[in-house]
Amino acid sequence: MSTTTIDPTIAPPPPAPRSALPAGSRAPALVQAARFARDPLGFTARTYRRYGEPFTIRTPGFGLSVVFSSPDLVRQVVTGAPSVFHAGLSNAPLKPVAGPWSLLVLDRERHLSQRRLLLPPFHGERLNAYGALITELSEREVAGWPRGTPFRLAERMQRLTLDVIVAVVFGITETGRVDELRRRLPAFVISARRLVFWGTVATRDVGPIRPHATFVEQRAAIDALLDAEVAERRRAGDLASRSDILSMLVAARHEDGSPMSDAEIRDELMTLVLAGHETTATAATWAMDLLLRHPAVRDRVAADDGSDGTYLDAVCREVLRIRPVVPMVGRVVTEPVRIGTHELPAGTGLVASILLAHHRPDVFPQPEAFRPERFLTDGEVPSYGWLPFGGGVRRCIGASFAQFELATILRVLARSDVRLADERPEPIRATGVTLVPGRGVGLVR
Repeated sequence: MSTTTIDPTIAPPPPAPRSALPAGSRAPALVQAARFARDPLGFTARTYRRYGEPFTIRTPGFGLSVVFSSPDLVRQVVTGAPSVFHAGLSNAPLKPVAGPWSLLVLDRERHLSQRRLLLPPFHGERLNAYGALITELSEREVAGWPRGTPFRLAERMQRLTLDVIVAVVFGITETGRVDELRRRLPAFVISARRLVFWGTVATRDVGPIRPHATFVEQRAAIDALLDAEVAERRRAGDLASRSDILSMLVAARHEDGSPMSDAEIRDELMTLVLAGHETTATAATWAMDLLLRHPAVRDRVAADDGSDGTYLDAVCREVLRIRPVVPMVGRVVTEPVRIGTHELPAGTGLVASILLAHHRPDVFPQPEAFRPERFLTDGEVPSYGWLPFGGGVRRCIGASFAQFELATILRVLARSDVRLADERPEPIRATGVTLVPGRGVGLVR
């Protein structure tokens, strides 16, 4: 875990009593978590049909929350005043993973201050500058796929997006360091998933079963690697000529002119790794699974030369609609609030269910159908009906980069000579804070 003498996060208010909240399942938190993990869409949809909107759910990592999914109520949740609607408090289970200075767990002015420092690398000309690199890495990955032997695309995409992170975020080119990050980060991500999703259950070590001790050891090893990179970059004399995000963070200054501390940089780097590695890898894996099941869409994407991108953008938006990588975003309110007709006390956890919102037939006709054309011909999607990156001032800071990276990778994947190794529908599973393909999407060429 990151070490710092100051914990910048805000202490949560006492949780709201169950009696003051809408109805929902009273099954134990572990049972609800297990049901959600096994069938996130089915569990959420069944609960919605039984209790209506809103309903409550309980999980070990995030406690009791009130769930909304209609565009107007989602808007009220994600655009509520940041002084009252605290996303950082809702994301508290991420603090041991990303660190106390992570953008994900901060609120109020500390969040805005860190966000200002992280905004420049993700906008404008810089995105285009990364395009050639992402294409090159994608083509190299596809060229290395085996012939005649089935393989899991999820693993390959995790390796590819990690290579993108290493190049774009860290700017590391030395082979030994790249290999060390490749070796350590995947295991850490798996360990972090368990800690976030299962909460206190994953912080207990029983005999040879040591999930928490393993996580702590892995986090310490990753921290040591990041600390070394930060120290080396501070000694570098060519920061102005570098385009990687680490160099920009080292050169960045707060409004008072002070540099970011090592702890701040380390936590934001970890945040970018966690938010930009597994999520994009999962989105690309889902995208290819869907393209291979819809050959006409795949052919059209394969023919895209990048000159327009309108259809490819619609494909990416539809992928993120039908298979959102993050199923929900949350807030904790520090004062009583009114959402629609519902009066909710201070300490209430609120959830905007991205998964359920994206599968509402009143917003997306035939929600289970993969139809990119809906983003071209069906008219404008209601505000906050499509929100794979959240919304309001807490909208994912890397949303533009993530969509750009997904489109760039998908253009390369669509041209590859692969087919599905298993034609059965790919099951959706919840792990950590992401929705992943249950079998990893098996391919063969």
